[in-house]
Amino acid sequence: MAVLEMKENDFDLVLSSKGKVLVDCYAPWCGPCKMISPIIHEIASDRSDCLFYQLNVDQAEKIAKKYGIMSIPTLLLFEDGVLKEKSIGFKTKDEILQMIDRL
Repeated sequence: MAVLEMKENDFDLVLSSKGKVLVDCYAPWCGPCKMISPIIHEIASDRSDCLFYQLNVDQAEKIAKKYGIMSIPTLLLFEDGVLKEKSIGFKTKDEILQMIDRL
């Protein structure tokens, strides 16, 4: 699966889907965000049990405020539209996989 770019207007529609959804909240100027992005893409190419999105928080201030995103990267993991886990800062591939597999 691919990692899709999500716009603020798409957020509720994406979360209305059933199953697991991982949202990588980032900004283009963020160093750790640039480091985690290839990891998210690698995991997405291996997994079909989860949808993967990236959300530029500089262009999605309402979503950032709603979910209390004050540091990036922040990973939001949803299941059936409900936030199940929030992870702040850089994470390794194994840490991200463990987060997804906990659901």
